[in-house]
Amino acid sequence: MEPRKSVLSRITVVWEDQTGPRSQEGMLEDRSRSGAGISVNKPISVGTRVTIRGKRCELLGIVRYCRREEFRYFVGIQSDTVDDVTWGQLRCLSVAVEQGL
Repeated sequence: MEPRKSVLSRITVVWEDQTGPRSQEGMLEDRSRSGAGISVNKPISVGTRVTIRGKRCELLGIVRYCRREEFRYFVGIQSDTVDDVTWGQLRCLSVAVEQGL
């Protein structure tokens, strides 16, 4: 298991399902070299391709799990690619929002 960094940053998650385009606000909870953990109010189906948007950057990935935790859902997102660019995007999502950029 790879190391995760805890962060709390506001994000928007965007995806499409059988009903069309969808989005919801959420929180970036943690990040690792290969993806991120987010929390949202409504579940997102496993296998769904999503875009996580911060104020200045975004990350593309696939939902690997979605589990209910009290009043929210914790969603694991695996990045489409695992490289230094992806790591930079994840870092940008957490740092930009934390700094109010």
